[in-house]
Amino acid sequence: METNSYSFKLINPLSIKLNYAAGVAFIFFAFLPWVNFGTNSRDTQIWPLLFGLLFLLTSYRHKYNSKEISIASLPLLALVVWFFFSEKVMDFIALRAIISYLAFTVCFLAFTVFVKKYNFPWKLIVSINILYLIVGILQTYIPNIVSSIVTSRGYDTFGRGVTGLTSEPTFFGIFLFFISYLYLVKTDFKPNFKISLMILLNVISIIFLTKSSTVALFIILAIPILLITRLSFKMLIASFIFLTISILLIPIVLEGSRLLLLFESAQEIGVMRLIFLDGSINDRVANVIYPLHGFYLNNFLPGGFHSFTNTHAYLTDYYLGFFNYGSGSTSILSYIGVYVYELGFIGVLFLIWIFFLIQDGSFKRFMDTSLLFILLNSSIPPSLPIIPFIFALFIIKNNLSNDNE
Repeated sequence: METNSYSFKLINPLSIKLNYAAGVAFIFFAFLPWVNFGTNSRDTQIWPLLFGLLFLLTSYRHKYNSKEISIASLPLLALVVWFFFSEKVMDFIALRAIISYLAFTVCFLAFTVFVKKYNFPWKLIVSINILYLIVGILQTYIPNIVSSIVTSRGYDTFGRGVTGLTSEPTFFGIFLFFISYLYLVKTDFKPNFKISLMILLNVISIIFLTKSSTVALFIILAIPILLITRLSFKMLIASFIFLTISILLIPIVLEGSRLLLLFESAQEIGVMRLIFLDGSINDRVANVIYPLHGFYLNNFLPGGFHSFTNTHAYLTDYYLGFFNYGSGSTSILSYIGVYVYELGFIGVLFLIWIFFLIQDGSFKRFMDTSLLFILLNSSIPPSLPIIPFIFALFIIKNNLSNDNE
């Protein structure tokens, strides 16, 4: 007598709902990393890390491939650096650094798992994007509309843009730029009309709402690099029309703004003189140069989490006071700079590994990712979740492409 044996698995619907809810909460808070909801006064929040961990815990059956596991080693590398190359004191500075590296790994893994299980959350992300734009527009009339839930700085300075749901205008611009880049990655840089319109609104908002000179430079650098590998008659015409309209409108709409004043000052006194005189630009340029120079001074070994203040002071003297703003800083305001200075050669190897993983062998991908890494040398918060999201999408696309071959 033949017997058939079957194994039945009872799926708890509550666990599925909890997993999805945790995932949605993670995505929601990851795109609102500056919003404290009145619970504290810090300008960046821990909610993406907490909900990301909860989502990963409820996704315990997910199997990770070797690439994903290699990226998960980042917090362990940070602990090694703390133990061997930093003061062996788990103070606020060390804890903040290790949590920041942990947040990168959690955000990368959680977003990867969510997209694989539930697909890319277009509606949620675009809705949050629109919310940012609405808040930014309202802030031009009601400046303190979100002051109870977001710790802002720099908005009261004459000529600066609005902050949206971030802590300062530059971060608002950075968010809009990289969420647009995320859209492009997801659509293989071939967005449909609706997403193209969303990206256009983001670019317009960067110029006219955030008025961020830093992110304006992002756009100036990004357009030719993205176009050079995608030259077509339609794109050239569209780009020409957009640039022509922008050139005509910017002097009128941005009259008296900091962005236009900086452009005029650069023409009058030169770029180097402007860097020396403008405190904000001076600090941002210093935070690109100092970590790289410090990496060299440390003989390419990790600088750890406590030595940057002394390095900052030394290099300020070394450059004869040219970089005269932000002396004594304990934070590195450069995404790449954090990895290079704090983790030394370990951080450099990790970044090279990431760059290698997100390649697909095409010249287009090489140019797109090179642009990304160039921009990451600027004042982008190391804990910003959208950056590991971009890395995750690139790797997911590579895996899908390999599976289809």
